[in-house]
Amino acid sequence: MQNGKRVLTAAILVLTGAAALEAQGGPRCSPVRGTSTETIIPASQAPNDPFGRVIGIFQGEFAGATVAALSAILTTPPTFSPPAGALTLMTVRHVFTTGPGDTVITLGQAIFIPGPATLPGQSNGVASVCPFAPCVVENTQVLNVIGGTGKFAGATGTLHSLGQGNLDLLNNKGEFIFAVKGEICLPRP
Repeated sequence: MQNGKRVLTAAILVLTGAAALEAQGGPRCSPVRGTSTETIIPASQAPNDPFGRVIGIFQGEFAGATVAALSAILTTPPTFSPPAGALTLMTVRHVFTTGPGDTVITLGQAIFIPGPATLPGQSNGVASVCPFAPCVVENTQVLNVIGGTGKFAGATGTLHSLGQGNLDLLNNKGEFIFAVKGEICLPRP
């Protein structure tokens, strides 16, 4: 009888522990939507970022400042890149700062698709091809949330950005605007 009580007690403890874990559930996920404007800063101010440093402002669910570093040119297209034509593929790391000590950190991929540009000094309809001339680019990004600090510690999720901008790499200039949508998940306390 003693063994029967031990088995029953052990079974009750296992079931109680499983119920407690189930009640905690998985991470709390929240949708994220907003817009972001970004500007390439002069290379002299980011000498350790060979592919560029970008700063910006995010307006939306976690409004604040953002900084991005383009970290490498990819040699194979990511899975979300169906368009044909001239593509420049890069990895990109963003840090979104929402307040003192609160950051969301992402690592993802960006695609720059050059388009025809009509800029001051060009005749109407003249097409330019990046990176050797100023151009308008479409910039698609898939950013995986890989962590954060403060209230975003342990964050996961994915952000999808679709942007457009003016890019002039020869003069180290560029301005972009993005529509951002996705999800950020936080571990339960």
